[in-house]
Amino acid sequence: MKKLILIFAIILVTNCTSDSQDQKKTIIEKKTELIDKYITELAAKDKFSGAVLVAKDGRILLKKAFGYAHLGLKVKNNINTKFSYASIAKTFTSVAIFQLIQKERLSLTDNVGKYLIDYPNKIIRDSVTIKHLLTHTSGVPNYFAKKEFLESSKTRFRAMEDLRPLYENEPMESKPGEIFSYRNTNYVLLGRIIEKITSLSYDEYVAKHIFSPLSMKNTGNFDIDHVIENAAEGYTISNIYPNKYQLNTFMGTVRGSSAGGGYTTLDDLYQFAEAIKKSKLLNKTYTDILTKPLNKKTRYGYGLSFTNPEKGTIFGHSGGHFGVGSEWRIYKDEGYIVIILTNRDAEQGFMEARFFIQRLISGSTPSIDAFFLTKKVIETCIDQGYKTASKLICSSTIDLSENDLNSKGYELLQKEKYDLAIKIFKLETLAFPKSYYSFDSLGEAYMKNGDIDLAILNYKKSLELNPENNNAKEMIKKMKIK
Repeated sequence: MKKLILIFAIILVTNCTSDSQDQKKTIIEKKTELIDKYITELAAKDKFSGAVLVAKDGRILLKKAFGYAHLGLKVKNNINTKFSYASIAKTFTSVAIFQLIQKERLSLTDNVGKYLIDYPNKIIRDSVTIKHLLTHTSGVPNYFAKKEFLESSKTRFRAMEDLRPLYENEPMESKPGEIFSYRNTNYVLLGRIIEKITSLSYDEYVAKHIFSPLSMKNTGNFDIDHVIENAAEGYTISNIYPNKYQLNTFMGTVRGSSAGGGYTTLDDLYQFAEAIKKSKLLNKTYTDILTKPLNKKTRYGYGLSFTNPEKGTIFGHSGGHFGVGSEWRIYKDEGYIVIILTNRDAEQGFMEARFFIQRLISGSTPSIDAFFLTKKVIETCIDQGYKTASKLICSSTIDLSENDLNSKGYELLQKEKYDLAIKIFKLETLAFPKSYYSFDSLGEAYMKNGDIDLAILNYKKSLELNPENNNAKEMIKKMKIK
């Protein structure tokens, strides 16, 4: 009798376990279907172009491409299309640095001058460390924002050495270790240090020690003025012709570097994320250092960003530029890896796909709630008018995203949809009545629409909120002269 009871118990437990596993499988499949459906609908409205990969516990659940790699010839993106990955390169550079630290060829406390002995800026040479560079706390100047870089032919900057005149003799932005400032210059210097230590070019080092071991055959820095097989063109909203897309060919460097600008595919980035997760590129000690936030408040660590630094369980790196949106993410607790690659601006579907997937996998956050409420407010304004959208703002307990409202307003300005842009900026001033920036933007929209009195009125309101707003002063002066 006891034996029969035991057998029955085993059967019962087995059935319960099986039911539980089936239920879990159904939930995972349902989430995958929702992700696929959501992004497919975005793409159908021309609000997403790129490719997405979702995997869980080593199994790929979704791998799909959307939109066009070449709009002119109507060539569609496919799952093997190469996309520009922008700042994701910083993760490759960080791994390379930690590989050299693991081999005891350098340390986090080493100064720049130990390797770049002739570096002209004494403060950088003697006081900026490897750790400062990795964590963007060095205070080095920002070459990426220099007029000489932005307005020059990008063919001038094919190699990292070509960038040196843009930053080596420029003044520091802040003292080393003082503040966080995300600067490509940090990772260009790290690339130069890798070259100095290894006697290999940066591209040769990462190919030999990162890409080749993981069979990442489609990843690297390519010359964009030459043929790149199966690569997507990047499209940004045109600031020349309203309602058209503009190629991003002349908007970034002609070749990527240790700071960003290379190309990759879904499969290659997935292999990289899996390698990070399984400590294939670094031993466990250094993988742990790489994949943990510096503290519970800092979202950027040693070349990885953390969505939830208080826990540190969601990490990876994103990249964005004109016509580029990219990201790989590991959801440690949930077992997911997500790759998103787009050949449009980040605001053209990338952010929406990212936040939808994050909310589905790990739950919502205040920033996600703000994003989707802002999206709803914008859509309501466009479809039902300003009054209905303003009621939605006043009745909500959720904060909006000022940045997303402002970005949409300027997108509409670029498209010369002035009336609609004014409505969006008015909603921004309603939601953020103490923001001088929102009234400055509304003033600009009225000015471009020819409503000079209203433009001056809003610029004056901006000045009341921030008497140091020189842009408002200049605009008022120009309009009064006219």
